This record gives sequence, structure tokens and C-alpha cells, in this order.
Amino acid sequence: MLEGKRYKEKFLSFAIREWLNDGDVIFLVPDSLVTRIGEGCDEIYELLKDEKKLATRIADMFDEEVDCIVLPSVGVYTANNCTVQFKGSIENTIVRIFKELIKRDVKEIFADVSTGQNIYTTAMVEALRKYLTYKKLGNLLQGEESVSVKIAYVPPVVVKDQETHVELHDLNVKAFFDLPKCNPRNLSRDGKVNGEVCKKYNEFFRNLSHTLSNLKVAFNSIKYNTPLVLYQPESVNLDLDDDIDMKVRKYIEVIEDLENRKSVTFNDGVIEVKRFAMVERDITNTFFALALMSSIIRFVKNNVREPELDEIFATFKNLYNNLKLELNTKFLERDIRNIKRVAKNLTGEKLLSELYKDYDVEEFEEKGKEDKKESDQERNFFAHSGFLREITRIR
Repeated sequence: MLEGKRYKEKFLSFAIREWLNDGDVIFLVPDSLVTRIGEGCDEIYELLKDEKKLATRIADMFDEEVDCIVLPSVGVYTANNCTVQFKGSIENTIVRIFKELIKRDVKEIFADVSTGQNIYTTAMVEALRKYLTYKKLGNLLQGEESVSVKIAYVPPVVVKDQETHVELHDLNVKAFFDLPKCNPRNLSRDGKVNGEVCKKYNEFFRNLSHTLSNLKVAFNSIKYNTPLVLYQPESVNLDLDDDIDMKVRKYIEVIEDLENRKSVTFNDGVIEVKRFAMVERDITNTFFALALMSSIIRFVKNNVREPELDEIFATFKNLYNNLKLELNTKFLERDIRNIKRVAKNLTGEKLLSELYKDYDVEEFEEKGKEDKKESDQERNFFAHSGFLREITRIR
């Protein structure tokens, strides 16, 4: 039962698709499932060597059209006088799901947690949280939501044709304006293979380091309230023409190279599948960093125009409110008000330091006291908006 309507299906995913009258069904298939469908050790061995063949084999078992993503398994399984050992880490499973969601750029997800072993449903939910964070960071400065995730489940069905009710619950995360800490080169806990992959993609990693350095500068200009940096990025060698989508695709390629370095061996009735354990935190945080940089670049291209005082305040007031940086708005408003005051009789162009030098200090301080509380005056000593008097020119 789903919203008062009955659906007779073997899998909850099919019922949801019928309810929506749209959508793709994607099965996340641990490769240990091969022990249930392989007719012997030789076939199991061949399927484990070729994940595409395994995915096709499982998809063909359904009467309806489905897509299958093969997941790295962990543990030991036996079937048909054959033992299969999976060596790796559940972090590989989380990365696989997360990466595939990015590749598909999924906008709406109904995730069935009623089917499968707990370890894989847990990995799926964790990957979904990471994907939600990634998408939110990619739209953080825009204040937009770009993906919806709902968890779907039903109670256990123990009797044939038993009627049961489907429950749907929103899955959500909070994304904050903070600088993701990551080492994009720290892909695997195996030092040797990690070094081999990094050497192979050394040029890409150099470019990626440049992107992350750009992110730090751009992030700090917003976090610490220096908006002029984004109006004149060349002054601090800030590259805002970076192709972030290309870097996301390339980083996925790097991860898949590492995934493809798995080994499958077959000796004396024992099949061993060995994968190099990934460092999920550094990998996903690198994607988070790229997503945040993408949001910053789009903000600058779509919102930053001429550095006119009213335009600066209107643009960054909205941004700071979106990012919960309201204190920045307060200081920016104060500094712009003060600049307008000292520049009210300006003709031509002058350094801000010259304007303050020409202005009547006593008159300026008296007007300042009328506009602000004394406590604000004390904060002015260390809180400002980056309009450095020695280099900022006003006209």
C-alpha cells in the first residue's frame, strides 16, 4: 500500500516506480551475490572478473527494465563447493555508490532500505548523505535545493501476498560554509598503489592543487569579508575560469583507475577478490571542495559586476544572509557608510587614505557616534571589510 493505492510487486522499487509513473530502478548489487547465481566455481570466477557481465546477468533476471550497479563486497561466502573471499573495505562501497550518483547527476531519489544486508543498506544511506552534502555545497551560495532524497521501507513480509504499507521519510543533511579539509592524493591505504596512481595522474593533481588554492583564497574573501577580491581576482592571482566539471570527471576517472586495480585469483576451490582499501574521507571531501568552488564561481559570474558601493552592499548582503554571516553584513554596511561620508565631495579619483586624511577627524568621529553604539566603535579596531586605505581607490 502506498498512499492508499495497492501495488503487487516483488520489490518495493517497482511499486514506487509504478506509483510515480516514471523513473529508473537501480539495484545496488554486492558482488557477493554471484554466489547465489553462479552455477559453479568457474562461472563465479568469470563473473567476478567482469563486473559489466555480472551486472547484465543480474539485470536479465528481471522481467522489467532495471539498471544494476555492482558494489564491492566484504566477507567470506560459500556456494557450490566454492569459497569466495572479498578483501577490501566498506569505504570502497560508500565511494562506489557516491561516485555513481555524481555520474548520473540524480535529482530525486527513493532509497529502499528494506532489501539487502544491513552493511550495504548502511553504506547506501551514508553515500546518500555524502551525495546530499555534495549537491548542497554545489548550490550553497545560490541558496538553492537541487536534490531530494527519501528513505522508503516496508515491514518484513512473512506470508505470501501479505499486504503491507510503505513508509517514506525525508533524508536531509545540513551543509555549512566551511572549507573542506582534504588531501586529494590520499586515495588508498596501500602506499604502493596510491603512489602509482598519483604518479600516473601527476599533471592532473598539480592542476587540482591549483584549484584548491584558488578555493582557499575565494573562501577566505567571503568568510573574512573582503568582497573586493572577487571584483578584482587578478590582484591575488585568483582564477575564476576554472573548469570544475572537468576536474570532477577527471577525479572520477582516477578513482575508477584505482577500482580497476582489483585482483581476482582462483586456487584450490578458493576465489579471492582483493581491492585496495580507499580513504573515503579524503575522496569525498575533495568532491565537496570542488562543489563549493563551483558554487563560488557561479556566484561571481552571475552576480559580481562593477565595484560600485551600493552594488557591493546589495550583492554581499544577500550572500552573507544566505551563508549565515550576518555579522559581515554589519561591518560591510558600516564601512560603506563611512566611505560615502568621506567621499561626498570627491571629484576625480583618490586613494581612500587620502580621503580620510582630508576629512575632518573630529566631525567624522562625532557622526560615527550618532550612527553606532559605543560598543560598535570598539569593535571597529579589528573588524573591517577589506577596504584597505593604502590600496583602495575611490572615484
